[in-house]
Amino acid sequence: MRRTGPVKRTLTVVTLLMVALLAGCSSTIPVKVDAIAAKEPVADKHYRWFSGMDNVSLDDLYFQEFSRYFKASLKQQGYVESEAGDVALAIYFSYGVSPGRTVYYTTSTPIYDWFGGDTIIYVETKEEGGGQLSRTTSTVTTPVYRRMVGVDVDTRSYTLYTSFVVLEAKRYEPGKSPKEMKTLWKTTASTTTRSNDLRALMPALALAASSYLGVDTGEAKLVKIKKDDPRLEQLKRQINAP
Repeated sequence: MRRTGPVKRTLTVVTLLMVALLAGCSSTIPVKVDAIAAKEPVADKHYRWFSGMDNVSLDDLYFQEFSRYFKASLKQQGYVESEAGDVALAIYFSYGVSPGRTVYYTTSTPIYDWFGGDTIIYVETKEEGGGQLSRTTSTVTTPVYRRMVGVDVDTRSYTLYTSFVVLEAKRYEPGKSPKEMKTLWKTTASTTTRSNDLRALMPALALAASSYLGVDTGEAKLVKIKKDDPRLEQLKRQINAP
C-alpha cells in the first residue's frame, strides 16, 4: 500500500468588520442636547453676547465664527442682539474639545486548514497456477474537509474626542459678575467622535441645538445629524454671507 502526498491548502478568514459605531465611519453625527430653563418666562429677548471663557475674548476669530452659527439660530427664535446697556439678557457662549480618549478593541479571526484529499494505492499480489503472480491495483481517495486549527487575535485602537458648546442666558445686570446674575436658561450640546476638528463639527452642534435654545427638554435629547443634511450647507452659507 502506498500513500501519495496529501492535497493541503490553508485558508485564513478575512478579519471581521470593525465595530460600526467607530466614529468617523458613520454617515451621521450624534449630538446630545441638554436644555434647562427657569419657570420664569423670557418676555424681552434683547441680549448682549459674551464669552463664557476666561481665555477667549470677543475678538477671537474662532469665537466670532462659532458665535455666528448660534446667533443665527437665536434670531430664528425671536432673539435680538444689541450693544445697549439696558438689554434684558446676557448670553454667555463657551465651547471646547476634551482630551482624546483611547479605545481599544480586539477582533478574533478563526484560521482554517484543509485536510484529506489523500490518494491511497492498494496493490494486491496473487499466485496463479504454475507459479505465476498477478497484481491488482486499486486506489481510494479520502474526502476533503476543513476544520479550524487556531485563532488570530488582533488588537487595535482609536481615539475619541468630545466636542461641546454651552449657551447660558442670564438676567443682565451691569456691574455684576456672571455668577451673581440669575440664570434663565442653559443649553448644552456635545458630540463624541473620532474628530477633534471643532470648526467642522460646529455646524452640526448648532443645527442640533437650534430647536432647544431657551426651552426645557426635561432630559438629554439625542439628535442625529446626517453629514449630507442640506441644512448644514444652508447654515454655512448663511453665516458666511456678507
